[in-house]
Amino acid sequence: MKEKLYQYIHELLNDKINYLQKLINDLRSSNNDTKSSMGDKYETSREMIQQEIVNIQKQLNEVILQKEQFSKIKYLEKDSVIIGSYVKTSMGNFYVACSLGEIDFNGEKIFVISSQTPLVQTILGNKKGDIFEMNNQKFTIVEVI
Repeated sequence: MKEKLYQYIHELLNDKINYLQKLINDLRSSNNDTKSSMGDKYETSREMIQQEIVNIQKQLNEVILQKEQFSKIKYLEKDSVIIGSYVKTSMGNFYVACSLGEIDFNGEKIFVISSQTPLVQTILGNKKGDIFEMNNQKFTIVEVI
């Protein structure tokens, strides 16, 4: 199951990269069309498009970095929570990998989160049955895969 989850997330990251690259290409194309057919009167419009391209490029760079970090995760079977662990808790299911957010996988809601999040920093090294506290509430680790 963990291997299929890994592949699914890998595909999601690839899809996100492809989508952002297509957006950039479409914006560049429309920016070139504007430049050739409308003249200097629309300089502000071209600048706005260029700013949007820069913003999307930043997003693309972040996703590419996430994918690179995600690709380094190994299939280690450990009893304790490490980077790459799939953790079921009494507050929800988490995959410690990259900052992707909530996904639906095989009918389960899973939060794909970075090892830098406060939650992961709290549970790193914990094992099945351990109790941890988050926002003044206690939760139990049900399973570590």
